[in-house]
Amino acid sequence: MNAGMIIAGWDKKEKGKVFVVPLGGTLMDVPFAVGGSGSIYINAFVDRNWKPNMTKEECKSFVRKAVSLAISRDGSSGGVIRTVTVNEHEQVKEFVTGNEVPVYQDEIQSKGPPQVEFVSV
Repeated sequence: MNAGMIIAGWDKKEKGKVFVVPLGGTLMDVPFAVGGSGSIYINAFVDRNWKPNMTKEECKSFVRKAVSLAISRDGSSGGVIRTVTVNEHEQVKEFVTGNEVPVYQDEIQSKGPPQVEFVSV
């Protein structure tokens, strides 16, 4: 069995920190990290939209959009978004229910039964 981990938190000296331990086992200090089965679907989005020094609201919006994009493409990503915002004062847990998760792909919005056209040969 193999597992990778993302570890993040707040340090008085270093401020907010993110570390990743990939399958190879090396602890790496990184500016951000994505992982899990849905991460393959959002790497381009993350690379294009992540930027250093985002405000808390920008970060929350970025994470929610990234996770909702992963959910829309990956059947194993679950259907809800759970986040924890950590700073020097508090840890705030938030939960976005499935019916509140934004939808971005037309194909996952129900439009009734599929319409099939048969072509005569």
